[in-house]
Amino acid sequence: MSGLRGAPYVPMRRKLVKQLLAFGDLNSKDILYDLGSGNGQVLIASVRDFHVREAVGYEIAPWPFFLSRWRIKRSGLKKISLHRQNFLDADLSQATFVYAYLFPKIVDRLAVKLAGELGPGTKVLVPSFPIDLARHPEFLLKKEAKIGNITAYLYEKI
Repeated sequence: MSGLRGAPYVPMRRKLVKQLLAFGDLNSKDILYDLGSGNGQVLIASVRDFHVREAVGYEIAPWPFFLSRWRIKRSGLKKISLHRQNFLDADLSQATFVYAYLFPKIVDRLAVKLAGELGPGTKVLVPSFPIDLARHPEFLLKKEAKIGNITAYLYEKI
């Protein structure tokens, strides 16, 4: 189901997740939104390793959603909320950091939504599939790097 809407569920190594979030300069002042949150490891890492103020996940596919819910409960971490909802229908305006590992077509649709909802200075971390800045000039590419086998792109909403 998620493969039809955004991207298939593909778990990522814990070390790579931590490296990606560090690359994005995630910190304790951030409110992280993980769009297509899969098994919840980005949510868990953001609270456990980066001590974010809050972590909010959206996952529409049943199996990853229930796995994520179980992993979050097992972790004992607070400050994580998980929604079984299409993130394109959600209010993302409270985010200060957005993580979205999605296919290019959905990244393009998401960029329109983020441009309209995010406040200036909000960080957007997109692994593998960059935002087209010619189509979405509301974003500034802050940096890009190869992390493991993934190219990561960090943007700022301007």
